[in-house]
Amino acid sequence: MANKENPNTYKKKANAKRRKKRLFYKRLRLLAVIAVLAVVLTLAVKAVVGKKDDSSSSSSYSSASVPSSQNSTAPSSSAAVDNKPDKGEFATLVNVHHPLEDDFDVTTREIKGTGKLFDVRAADRLEKMLDDAARAGYPMYLVSTYRTIEYQKGLYNNKVNEYLNMGYDQRTAESEAAKWVAIPGTSEHNLGLAADIVSSTWYNSNSDLTQDFEETEHFKWLYENCADYGFILRFPKGKESITEIAYEPWHYRYVGQEVAHYIMENEITLEEFWEE
Repeated sequence: MANKENPNTYKKKANAKRRKKRLFYKRLRLLAVIAVLAVVLTLAVKAVVGKKDDSSSSSSYSSASVPSSQNSTAPSSSAAVDNKPDKGEFATLVNVHHPLEDDFDVTTREIKGTGKLFDVRAADRLEKMLDDAARAGYPMYLVSTYRTIEYQKGLYNNKVNEYLNMGYDQRTAESEAAKWVAIPGTSEHNLGLAADIVSSTWYNSNSDLTQDFEETEHFKWLYENCADYGFILRFPKGKESITEIAYEPWHYRYVGQEVAHYIMENEITLEEFWEE
């Protein structure tokens, strides 16, 4: 089941493939812009020619200037594709330094066939990713999505108690627990845009979520394709000092497609995206 290929090797391959795919779509968008401009220019020229028959030369000149103005905007349209995208409505930063407001609320709906809830605005994208993964031969299991803050409190307190039982003092236990379970109000699961995902057979041989999931083909598919659906690997390896959360190869966060591609291709975190 596991593939022993160096994780850094296939991550580099995945990022290269992702960049190539995005470049392809950029070119398609550019061709679409050029096609639209060509149509506008053609119509404008026809309008100018028609007006020449019954208008003064000065009026004709005024009409003819329109396509020139439209054409001059083309470079900025194509160039904008390469720029850092706007944060948009989905890239909200939630962590211990940016907790949710006390009155935060989200409208959710069930992800079909799972009983799990997700932000209604992005639920279809999560369903599409899971469906496509299954069609590609990598059926997934949705472990956790939206959690109420009250439920989060229970998870966090349970983790704190685990460390207390191991002999840690209260302060250290809380600090260690926060590396694995977010403090209530600071969890992306409270936001309704995060999903913990593993292979459909994961719990046949595992009793909990572990970093070994990185070694599965299911993880590789998610890592390579998640950005196409607007998701990012939220807590990547080697970024623990920035996210202040341990590496979680199972945790994916919806941020929107443009932002997701930018973050994954540049191998940065959501925190770094906000700081740029």
